[in-house]
Amino acid sequence: MRLAFAFALLVCAPWVAWSQTIAPLERSGNDQETLFPQDVRHGGYGGIVYGVTMANGEATYLRGTRGAWVINLTDRHAVNLGLAGYRTATAFEATDWGSDGPPPTLTSRYRGFEIEYVNRSQQLFHFSAQLLVGSGDVQYDDDPGIDADIERTRDEYFVLQPGANVNLNVTRWFRLTGGVLYRYAGGVNLAGTSDSDLSGLASYVTLRFGRF
Repeated sequence: MRLAFAFALLVCAPWVAWSQTIAPLERSGNDQETLFPQDVRHGGYGGIVYGVTMANGEATYLRGTRGAWVINLTDRHAVNLGLAGYRTATAFEATDWGSDGPPPTLTSRYRGFEIEYVNRSQQLFHFSAQLLVGSGDVQYDDDPGIDADIERTRDEYFVLQPGANVNLNVTRWFRLTGGVLYRYAGGVNLAGTSDSDLSGLASYVTLRFGRF
């Protein structure tokens, strides 16, 4: 019983501290305390992503789309909750290809849930940090050849992608974002690529349109 009580304190303590520092408790007319202030503002946006990333040791163009629900907790702190999808816009060659002839090419795409913390979003320039958790797939873009000793031509994998951004408020409804991501790919089981081949850095810009 004591262990359960101690565990509950450890879990609840960070939330209590956060509510006191980031989102101060607000009293309603009947003196009831609430976790979030009543003036929380909500919005949303859709975005188009253009970037460059590394796959199988090659630079390849990256394209994507993002959409999120914007929650302005205070004037200084906001959280974006949404979905995102990315794909390699250009193919990349298979690695360690032992068969005769030129190596075949592959393409990849991935998608998932994305959460982003935004600091001082009403300032002209401001910073944010994000994390995507999801899944992807990689497949041959062309025929690997009849002599290729492969078991499959497509595979799925797990994706974890943190990133950091600098945002510019162009207008009230348009924001320009530049950022750096690191994509971790796990569980890749396809000839011509691997976890480390599909993992790597990406730099990108996002055009965001919506209500912030």
